[in-house]
Amino acid sequence: MSKPYSLQDLELFLRVVECGNMSEVARQLNVTNAAVSASIKRLELALDVSLLERTTRSLRLSAAGQSLIPYLQQALGALDDAESELRNLQTAVVGEISIGLPSDLGRHLLLGILDAFQQQYPGIRLRLDFSDLMQDLYRDNLDLVIRYGDLRDSSLVARKLCDNRRVLAAAPGYIAQMPPLNTLEDLVNHNCLYFYRNDRPYNQWIFYRDGDRVEVPIQGNRHTNDGEVVRRWGLAGHGIVYKSALDLALDIKQGSLVALLDGKYQGQSTPLYAVYKQRKYQPYRLTALIDHLEHQVTQFINPS
Repeated sequence: MSKPYSLQDLELFLRVVECGNMSEVARQLNVTNAAVSASIKRLELALDVSLLERTTRSLRLSAAGQSLIPYLQQALGALDDAESELRNLQTAVVGEISIGLPSDLGRHLLLGILDAFQQQYPGIRLRLDFSDLMQDLYRDNLDLVIRYGDLRDSSLVARKLCDNRRVLAAAPGYIAQMPPLNTLEDLVNHNCLYFYRNDRPYNQWIFYRDGDRVEVPIQGNRHTNDGEVVRRWGLAGHGIVYKSALDLALDIKQGSLVALLDGKYQGQSTPLYAVYKQRKYQPYRLTALIDHLEHQVTQFINPS
């Protein structure tokens, strides 16, 4: 069985041949002459041939050494090319990114942000998975999930894109004919449009008043497992919605929805995160996308 040798042994042998002097190679690499000689000897023992003919005055390639050199130059050159290509791939914004997105925020806000990213980097291919269920990076074969709330799985990495809270809102048409809404307790008199997940209804809305948590039971004639449908019901004037400020910001700015009890109470905190797998070597395309998302979402919240 042949004895092991290293890539460094091959590189050092080629360098000795090109330089023609072991001592000069040792000086260039800041190692001892003995270390250079041992490396060459290790390679010869592993290949079971003599590569160099040594004299007191010079080094000369043996026939075996002469045969090895062109193959070695080609192999090491190919390895350099491969390393260069891999470095380019690590820093190039190209390839496919699979992203899990909330149904509502994904369609209403993030889709445009992703379009802009792909226009900036046309070598990017996007695969988008819209769902209001808790998506799993491994089960669903995703590179990245955008979601609200704090991370519970410590094996994943969560990067906060922005702070965010829920807001109460309704369409002007509903407000014109609805009963007065001056306090949270008045919500009992209103048709509240709410979300459910896995048969669990989110019919306890959480607020903060002077730092204290307040849970308000609500009721309504419509609920769904699709957050975007809740938004559309609100826009159509079917009742009051309690959703992420990110989801409703454009609707409120355009006057399609009106924020309710604004400033009197603080909505539930729902920070937005980019969640991804822990990797030693993260593809640069993913880092570039997360940077882009954070910048664009922050600009959206704070346009100044």
